[in-house]
Amino acid sequence: MRDITVKKIYLAVSIGMLAACTVDQSYFPVEITYDCQQGQFFTITYPTAESAVIFYLNETRTLERQRSASGAQYQDLEGTTYLFTEGDEAMLEWDEVRLEGCAARE
Repeated sequence: MRDITVKKIYLAVSIGMLAACTVDQSYFPVEITYDCQQGQFFTITYPTAESAVIFYLNETRTLERQRSASGAQYQDLEGTTYLFTEGDEAMLEWDEVRLEGCAARE
């Protein structure tokens, strides 16, 4: 089920970017947990295609979507948190910490 949800959000966002129109909001909100190579994890809630709320280390941050050549990129207003996703994979930069090789939990 989670795999289908991840694919739906990826497809909805991709189509919206290509068509330069609004993404079908019926897919949102979506919540996805990513497990990373370092043994850590974080959870993302997408209230819309244009924002992401990340829960990591008992802290929550809201990021806004940025322009990206491929996949999706989000950043907070302070410029201390970045999220890059493509398909079922993600990379999170949280202050000085970089979590790579993260995959959506099934």
